[in-house]
Parts: sequence; C-alpha cells; structure tokens
Amino acid sequence: MAGFLMLGKQRMNEDITDIPSLWHQHEIHFLDFEGSLRSGVLEYGLVTIKDLSVVELETRLCRGTGVIPEMETATHQIRKADVVDALPLSESWELFRDLRAIGPFGAHHAGVENGLIKSVWPYMNRCLNFLTGEQDVDWGPWLDTCALYRTLFPDLESYNLSALIQTFGLEGRLNQLAVQHCPESRNTYHCAGYDALASAVLVLQLEEYEELKELTLPQLLQWSQPGNASQAQGDQLELL
Repeated sequence: MAGFLMLGKQRMNEDITDIPSLWHQHEIHFLDFEGSLRSGVLEYGLVTIKDLSVVELETRLCRGTGVIPEMETATHQIRKADVVDALPLSESWELFRDLRAIGPFGAHHAGVENGLIKSVWPYMNRCLNFLTGEQDVDWGPWLDTCALYRTLFPDLESYNLSALIQTFGLEGRLNQLAVQHCPESRNTYHCAGYDALASAVLVLQLEEYEELKELTLPQLLQWSQPGNASQAQGDQLELL
C-alpha cells in the first residue's frame, strides 16, 4: 500500500534491548474497556494472540463505580440494570496480573486503557518491561495500534479503529473471528471484546509485510509508542 513506511534494519536495531524472539512468538494481550473514569469500567475485553493466531478472548460486564451517563450508554449500550449484579473489575486482579506478567498489553489509543486500569490498580506486580528488558511495576509499555499505524502508514486519512479495519480490508477476518469468540449480543464496535479483537487483527495483518514480520517484540513496541510517527518519518529509508 502506498505510504507504508519501511523501517530500515539499521535504524530498527539501534538502542533496542535484545529479546531474542520475533514479536509473533510472544503472547500479546489486547485490551479494551467500555466505561469511563466517571462511570467506572463497565466491560472489558481481552484478546490474546500468539503465533499469528487468536489464542483466547476473555470478556465480561463489570459493575461500575459511578453514574452511567446517557451519552455513554448511547455509545456502548450498557445500562445500570445490565451490570448491577456483575462483579466489579477489581475482582479480576489475578487475571490481569497474570496476563501482564507473560506478555505486554496492547490497545487502540492505549492511554485510555492505561488510565482506566490504573484507576483500579495503580501498579502491577514487579514484572518484565518487554521494551527495556528491565523489571518494573507499570502496566506498560503498551502496544498502541493507533500510534503504530500512524508510524507505519503516515498518509492515511483516519486512524480510527473502524476506519483502519476498512482501509486494510479486514472486515471479513474480524467478523469471522467475532462469530467464533465474541458473545452474540456483544459482537460489534463499542463492545469491549469486539474492539479488542479489532486491535489484535490490525497487528496480525502485519504478517503480510515481510520486514514487519521479522521485527522483535521490543522493536514493535518501540514503534508503537506515541510520538514516534514524526521521528520515523525523519528516519524513513524506503517506501513501498
């Protein structure tokens, strides 16, 4: 596709911690929350990928911690009656802790998910930072699919999640996976499992580009950090 930014191997190998395996050999966990700091998390979706396949999708409704504004309900279709008997997100600490310990989290506009998860659990247990190779207690670094696509494809009109799926012709793949993994009543945009699956599909489709398939996990994480797009354009070596 015109505008694809090929990150030269010399540049990609500079100042990157050596974790000796390719990104698709790791478990990566794509996360989406429905809700807000006002209402609390009302639904989460977690999609794990490894070896270029979806391994598992975990999703459920959560009891919020505040009032659910009608404006929010108009988007995600979740009402107080839907979650009044659900467990709050805080009851899923072990799930999130264990997944983050074995692989990084990813999300589209990851700052939103990072803020919401920290509103419940400010810190993670000490674990590996998959970008630096050091131990820390942060939920990141995140694989932000919005930032990643801005870096790799700098000339697109929109980096909205649904727009990217449409631009790259991924609707069929996404919907096929949604039928397999999402609850029947929550299998469209603004449903946490579906949106997490869409983020995962955006990363899975990178296998179509030989140079990107050869990236290590730290390299993929580096180029998905917000603010890297302008830097990457300055380091551009080749366009496809």
